[in-house]
Amino acid sequence: MKQRFSPDDHIQNLLDGVRRTMYDDAGVRLENITGVGGAQARILSDLSIGIDRITMLPGTSFPLHVHEGAHLLYVLGGRGGLHIDGEDHVLVPGDSIYVPAEYPHGVQGPLDDEQLDFLAFGVPHHPIDSHTRMVLVRDQELTEMSS
Repeated sequence: MKQRFSPDDHIQNLLDGVRRTMYDDAGVRLENITGVGGAQARILSDLSIGIDRITMLPGTSFPLHVHEGAHLLYVLGGRGGLHIDGEDHVLVPGDSIYVPAEYPHGVQGPLDDEQLDFLAFGVPHHPIDSHTRMVLVRDQELTEMSS
């Protein structure tokens, strides 16, 4: 599959783009968490790549979840938290985080009154408002994982 560069598709401004609501895998809206879709492309017939900007307001969090593919996060502003491997880590501007595919993790929104802004780069990529972007880890799955 030979690709061609398309400025209309492959240059997207993450600062001025349209903010979209985010949802979990059951279609439940994630209150006060929004995202701006960035550049994305299909790199193989069944694989996509993309980057988005996510903003979390105070009092928000992404519950424990997994993604089908690996992804990188990069903190632009604010202080937040990452819960992974049973430990909590404070995230500050400039931090980059690698999360392996299918690895349970959660993101805590701002630890103060400033919003948390970060970039999320993933392969495969799912649109900001997709119900397939992440799959929540439910209590039964937690029990099975610890067995």
